[in-house]
Amino acid sequence: SLAQLSTHYRPGGWTVAQVVHHVADSHLNSYTRFRLALTEDHPTIRPYDEAAWAELPDAVGEPVEVSLDLLDALHARWARLLRSLSPAQLDRSFCHPEDGEIGLRTNIGLYAWHGRHHLAHISTLAQREGW
Repeated sequence: SLAQLSTHYRPGGWTVAQVVHHVADSHLNSYTRFRLALTEDHPTIRPYDEAAWAELPDAVGEPVEVSLDLLDALHARWARLLRSLSPAQLDRSFCHPEDGEIGLRTNIGLYAWHGRHHLAHISTLAQREGW
């Protein structure tokens, strides 16, 4: 329901809708970084302000279905790309200005965890609220 989507998963945290939109934003950025690492020699990527992105109109007013559809399509593309990669391609990396060198194998694990981490926020809230 709209009330559920407007519920903060923790005090001071994002709403459920903002969490869903954040996962789409974050995974879209990661997919782009992944592709940069495959096509450029150790690129330095550009970080983004995820808290500011979570306050943009499309993150506070857009139906979550839009971001869920985006995630479905993005993950389909990403999975196809991952299945096609050679071991040498998986050994490539990019440089994050704050976090340093991140290998593609590590990045895969980080974003698998990231999606599950935020799903757990929502699932825990739903259980706590009896939804």
